Amino acid sequence: MADFLDSEAEESEEEQELDHNERKKLKKVKAMEESDEDDEDDEDRIREELKDLIDDRPIDESEGEDSDGSEGKKRKKSDDEDFDDRLEDDDYDLIEENLGITVERKRFKRLKRVQDRESDDEEEHHPGEERDAIANELFDGGSGDEDERRSERSHRQEPETFDEEGSEGEYSDADDFIVDDEGRPIAERRRKKKPIFSDAALQEAQDIFGVDFDYDEFGKYDEGGYEEEEEEEEDEYVDDDGEGERPRRPKKTPKKKPTKKSIFEIYEPSELKRGHFTDMDNEIRVTDIPERMQLRSMPVTAVPEGSDELDHEAEWIYKQAFCKPTISVQDAHLNAEAKDRARKGPQTVGKIKKALDFMRNQSFEVPFISFYRKEYVLPELNINDLWKVYKFDAKWCQLRQRKENLLALFEKMRNYQLDLLMKDPDAPLPDSIRVIKDEDIERVKNVQTSEELNDVHQHFMLYYSHDIPAMQEAVKKREKEAKRQAKIAERKQKLLEAEENGEDPPPEEEIEIEEEEENDENLKHAVRTGPYAICRKAGLDTFAKKFGLTPEHFAENLRDNYQRHEVDQEPIEPTVVAQDFLGAKFKAPEEVLKAVKLMVAIQVAREPLVKKSVREMYMERAKISVTPTKIGIKMIDETHPIYTMKYLKDKPVRDLVGDQFLRLAMAEEDKLITLTMSNTIEGNTSGNYVDEMKQLYIRDEFSKNVQDWNNLRVGSVEMALNEMVIPALKKELRANLIAESKESVMKACCRKMYNWIKIAPYTCAFPEEEDDEWDTSKGLRVMGVSYVPDYSQAAFACMIAPDGECTDYLRLPHLLKRKNSFRKEEKAMKEADILAIRNFLATKKPHVVVVGGESREALMVVNDIKECITALVEEEQFPAISVEVGDNDLAKIYANSNKGVAEFRDYPSLLREAISLARRLQDPLVEFSQLCTADDEILCLKYHTLQDQLPKEELLENIYLEFVNRVNEVGVDVNKAVQQAYSGNLVQFVCGLGPRKGQALIKTLKQTNQRLENRTQLVTACHMGPKVFINCAGFIKIDTNSLGDSTEAYVEVLDGSRVHPETYEWARKMAVDALEYDDEDANPAGAVDEILESPERLKDLDLDAFAEELERQGFGNKCVTLYDIRAELNCRYKDLRSPYQSPSPEKMFDILTKETPETFYIGKRIEAIVTGISRRKPQGEQLDQANPVRNDESGLWQCPFCLKNDFPELSEVWNHFDAGACPGKATGIKLRLDNGISGYIHIKNLSDKHVTDPEERVAMGQTVNCRVIKIEVDRFSVECTSKSSDLADKNHEWRPQKDPFYDNEAELKDMKVEDETKKVKQTQTYVKRVIVHPSFHNISYSEAEKLMRTMKQGEAIIRPSRQGADHLTVTWKVTDDIYQHIDVKEERKANEFSLGKSLWISSEEFEDLDEIIARHVNPMAAYASEMLDFKYYKAGVNGMKDKAEEILKAQKKENPGGIPYIVSAVKKCPGTFLLSYLPRDRVVHEYVQVTPEGFKYRRQMFGRVNDLFRWFKEHFREQVPGQATPSTPRGAQTSRTPYHTTPGVAMNQEAIHRVAQNLPHHMLHSLSQVANQTPHYPPHTPGAAGAAYVYPNTPYTPSGQTPYMTPYATPRNHQFTQPAPPHRSTPSHRPTPQISAAAQEAMDWKKAAEAWARLKTTPRYDGKRSRTPSNKSPRTPQTNSSPRSMSLSGDCTPLWDES
Repeated sequence: MADFLDSEAEESEEEQELDHNERKKLKKVKAMEESDEDDEDDEDRIREELKDLIDDRPIDESEGEDSDGSEGKKRKKSDDEDFDDRLEDDDYDLIEENLGITVERKRFKRLKRVQDRESDDEEEHHPGEERDAIANELFDGGSGDEDERRSERSHRQEPETFDEEGSEGEYSDADDFIVDDEGRPIAERRRKKKPIFSDAALQEAQDIFGVDFDYDEFGKYDEGGYEEEEEEEEDEYVDDDGEGERPRRPKKTPKKKPTKKSIFEIYEPSELKRGHFTDMDNEIRVTDIPERMQLRSMPVTAVPEGSDELDHEAEWIYKQAFCKPTISVQDAHLNAEAKDRARKGPQTVGKIKKALDFMRNQSFEVPFISFYRKEYVLPELNINDLWKVYKFDAKWCQLRQRKENLLALFEKMRNYQLDLLMKDPDAPLPDSIRVIKDEDIERVKNVQTSEELNDVHQHFMLYYSHDIPAMQEAVKKREKEAKRQAKIAERKQKLLEAEENGEDPPPEEEIEIEEEEENDENLKHAVRTGPYAICRKAGLDTFAKKFGLTPEHFAENLRDNYQRHEVDQEPIEPTVVAQDFLGAKFKAPEEVLKAVKLMVAIQVAREPLVKKSVREMYMERAKISVTPTKIGIKMIDETHPIYTMKYLKDKPVRDLVGDQFLRLAMAEEDKLITLTMSNTIEGNTSGNYVDEMKQLYIRDEFSKNVQDWNNLRVGSVEMALNEMVIPALKKELRANLIAESKESVMKACCRKMYNWIKIAPYTCAFPEEEDDEWDTSKGLRVMGVSYVPDYSQAAFACMIAPDGECTDYLRLPHLLKRKNSFRKEEKAMKEADILAIRNFLATKKPHVVVVGGESREALMVVNDIKECITALVEEEQFPAISVEVGDNDLAKIYANSNKGVAEFRDYPSLLREAISLARRLQDPLVEFSQLCTADDEILCLKYHTLQDQLPKEELLENIYLEFVNRVNEVGVDVNKAVQQAYSGNLVQFVCGLGPRKGQALIKTLKQTNQRLENRTQLVTACHMGPKVFINCAGFIKIDTNSLGDSTEAYVEVLDGSRVHPETYEWARKMAVDALEYDDEDANPAGAVDEILESPERLKDLDLDAFAEELERQGFGNKCVTLYDIRAELNCRYKDLRSPYQSPSPEKMFDILTKETPETFYIGKRIEAIVTGISRRKPQGEQLDQANPVRNDESGLWQCPFCLKNDFPELSEVWNHFDAGACPGKATGIKLRLDNGISGYIHIKNLSDKHVTDPEERVAMGQTVNCRVIKIEVDRFSVECTSKSSDLADKNHEWRPQKDPFYDNEAELKDMKVEDETKKVKQTQTYVKRVIVHPSFHNISYSEAEKLMRTMKQGEAIIRPSRQGADHLTVTWKVTDDIYQHIDVKEERKANEFSLGKSLWISSEEFEDLDEIIARHVNPMAAYASEMLDFKYYKAGVNGMKDKAEEILKAQKKENPGGIPYIVSAVKKCPGTFLLSYLPRDRVVHEYVQVTPEGFKYRRQMFGRVNDLFRWFKEHFREQVPGQATPSTPRGAQTSRTPYHTTPGVAMNQEAIHRVAQNLPHHMLHSLSQVANQTPHYPPHTPGAAGAAYVYPNTPYTPSGQTPYMTPYATPRNHQFTQPAPPHRSTPSHRPTPQISAAAQEAMDWKKAAEAWARLKTTPRYDGKRSRTPSNKSPRTPQTNSSPRSMSLSGDCTPLWDES
């Protein structure tokens, strides 16, 4: 009776699981809402009540437990009567469903029928099976309150609501009437695996579905195919229901059918798939084959006995996986030793065969073979090689399958051909039929690669595609006939049987074969209408055969590279033969020849052996070239990944390394480059393989006929190769190179994951501490600290217990503030946080602290925590615990993952990050596995820059294989996984299991609420099949120590070791032998316990002899296994992972800066912000030798170190030293980089020119461009250079090294084109204007110059300016080929195209264009004309100094006593003339500028050419103005010049009038002002006499009309300096007072002498000092305010916009 009740109860509980029909569900929900829908307390109360209703313990384990269960229900009643009825409602369901009677309800009037249920009978058929799983199925077994709450909560769910916490399907009356094939209600099986997932995964399923169910028990009643089921959904299930139930429950079926909803109607197929709830998932769960083997793209299949397939496969895998070289270089990252290891000898074939036998015939997964069958695979095959074999097995199976399909096609076609030929056996073979021979069949069988298979298939299609429809029709007829005959035979058999038995004969049936759908093969071949088909229809096959060599024979010639088969020569000329084939398609012999050439080319191109031979050559000898596109030229700079390959010329593909080709392909996709593959192949003896091929298809004779045929043959070969084979091979090569590159990226990703999870848990011990708190044998308590470098966000610390639970946390809002802050409140806040940390440490006692390496501030946090620990160590009994910095990449992803959020929903993200950091230190493998969920969050980690290019599924599969390898090496404690959902994700990686089988295992243990006490229970309690058990048993470890006396079951200590159950006997034997027991008193189990206490006794065993004995007994070679057993008995489940090591300085640098050697390296060009100037303070000896300098002009003293120059007395400089106020000499500038690193540029690396004071070059906060020249990882600093030469790096010292095949010529050519384009663009860009004026033309710069050639000197045109719509340009002709362009700025414009009302040239305003021409251009043209007519003007010199020097030297030779001089127009500076003269032996050049006011020379204005040269002849020996003493410090350049005291010296009215004659009327105002001696009049007004009084040290400022034309502003102007002859009394640094020629004549020379005397009283530097060249002066800061430093090379600190 108990059995009966148990099974009935079980069934009913299952019904509750299936999703309820809507009506019933709504009623229930409404009833609950009546009580109080929104009140949260009520909800919690319901939850509690529901929870207590469900008992987790197995029902039939003991009476005590039963009584507990009933007590629970009683308690519930007394707690709260209000809900009593509602809860009993479910109980009523149970009673009704199980006893088959209807009980009166108190509250809910649900529609119930009294039905006599037949499930009783059904259930009795399998009482034993039901007994086993009663506990699982009757109750929703969860391990903790959380599970119970979670699953019970769902009973209140509304039909459409998906609660985040998960909701379970409602109970359904329909459940037990839907039965499976065995007649059991499907709800029963649905119930079996209730909590499908471990807690975390369960949470995830609930998040997705809002239900807590397992589809196992929902849907497995449908035995139809998985795909079918998805398509047909409800109907299919309804049909099944109907069929299964009708005979048994006719009453119930019609009523339930309309309201029944399957899960396929409620949930998306993708959701079901994600949660592993589909039919296929269920099948995988119950099939006794390792899950990963079932899921492989080609499922693992056993090899038939007696087959030699494994030999062939092993040979194939050896060649394809271990011998076949890659096209590109893929092992560059390996060292020599690793490369040697990768090379496998031929003995590997046997090992591969053995491995394949294990995988295919015995269903052993790779980790099992690697750990427990080492003898058969080591040393050749390590675990990674075994995975390679496993993957290539899938490829082999796929290839074999395709070969079989193709062979079947060949056989069908051969039979069809035979049938055709047998109709008329004596008829000759038509030319159009190519008979399938045995060689063709053999060729298919010998295919080694998918490419070769495709070649064979294409070859088949070429010759037979047109026969396929007819062939299939024939096959179909034959099959129909066979079926008909079979039915007739069956009918005869029935008649015979009826006669024998004396029965009536069966009624006659019409023999009718139903039409089947056509095969795929019929459907997939379209009718060919290509060129080949046209040629075939025209009967050109016959002509093709006259070429004298079949494609097969040509292919053999090609393979052997000599003419194995001679060409049979056709005696008739090709044109004559062609006559026979003229018709509707081809009307001329030439057309026929062209067509037949094409036909033969196609035949040759489709010949598999030809393709194979050419493929081998092309793959080995192909070359690639790269040229950037227009965008690419700009975009691919030195930071771009393909910078080193921006231009490539004929780089052999075999020289490509790693992922290079993938990067090139990506750049091509982004339209940055054009990637081309070579069209030619290098031959064996010549430069072209195609030429060599032609020689193998010609007849070596010289008659015209033979030559004509040879031309046809050669044309066919050329066409076949160049237009068909090579283009196809290009695509193939590209695909292969991309696949190899991706494989390289994949391996890099896997290596990264391997390096992360190969680290063992952190270990530490405190032997001197007696307190149990500090015992670390049971695991570590870890304190994690996480922060973000943002003052406004609080940091968090947490305490993680050894089981991974967060026991406490601490908010630290001011952790990043400075301890030594000048703000008192900030300091106090920081101290409060430090105190909190100290208390946290003292009370929680962590064994280790880990700080997230978010930025460099982590080091400050570490120091703060270390100080707290030091204080605790000094003050009280506290051990010196270590503080580590951890990489927080994983922690950040976990903190934001669905898993992390679900696990710690109420915690802020930073706290979750701290938890993850601490757990990672406890066990990296477990923490990384947290991301191995249905969301594939493990892919969010950064493995490689190109990981996004890999297929997501493949990357995931390969990353998971790293987990599989590592998890099986470490082992999984399943009991721990059940208790702590945190480590549950590891179970899926156990050998033989997977996500589905792992979930099922954990669920079974949770439901039965029992521990796994020994490995045997995996079979007995968890119903594991033998194959899966053998695979996983050794990797599931059971902590036998923790079981202790708490179990009555026999505890097998070996279950806690890596020893596999299959070898326990040998382990016991070894223990007995080592302890030297006599056979009588030997207790093997006790011996193992004893040997674990003293494992050293195992050393004396002779394991080799034991291995020999085992081999003799037929156990095979077990030598390595025995040594492994001994090692395991020495230390059970010893962790083989690498011990944790604190980060090295390099690793720490990478963690805290988030840089890698690929992203941050020496030579990288970066931007940095200037944070300060570094100075070196002068030391004692330097101060003693200091030599302060006095400025003669200002009389002030200058500090020689910091260059401060405002000390009135020398003693003050010494005081400045003594007080320590001198910051010292500048040594460089300090920088801050974006990644938080500090940088430094030494003063010598600041500029290519000498810099004394960096502050003249850079300012605080300025962004500078620089290059890294040294990285100091331990100091987190870099040294940089900002020299222009280093930034340009023309010699490629710093930039990444170019590829050996870099095409420098193409790059230079492109640069040249770009420069020219820029120039053209500059000349062309202008906006068309609407201006009515005879001189205005809408033309460009170049067009203007063209037009000017025909115009007279002095004529002008006005044109648009490229500076924009508010500018015009006036171009006037100075002389032939020299045109000056003047910029005119427009203001007050009516619109963009019209002329402005106010026109400005520099600072002068004009009303209209006529005024500009009259007042500005015409005067200049007149002055220029006068100069051109001057007798010493030389026309052809064009301002070129070398030409002028030649002329002058020649003149000097003729007249050594004279000083020759000439004038020439300067082409580079139109409007300027070069005056060159030769006083002694060095030619001097000076510039004369034409202005509207006259000639400007040495800052003087002259109205006539004669006046100019007269003044020149008298003053040419004087110092050129503006070339003041270069070494004068800036402070000395004050306005203390003596000229201001006498602004009108040597000026009188007569002089002014004489000058006025040469000036335009509008200038007279200025002259009168000067005459009235107005001292403040601007001295730079052109033409004003006041212009003569220029301060000696003030640099000349050029006017706006003549930018950079005057000699004073040009670079290297010292060439124009006139050296002072030694006999002159005037010192060379003294500028002569500059007065006009007119003024000079009336000058009173006596007064002038007095003026000179007054001048001399001004303090000056002595003459010697004045000659110090500027570039040698150690104290002269060079700034752009001085014309000497206005270098055109632009060597200031390069800023952001310099490119």
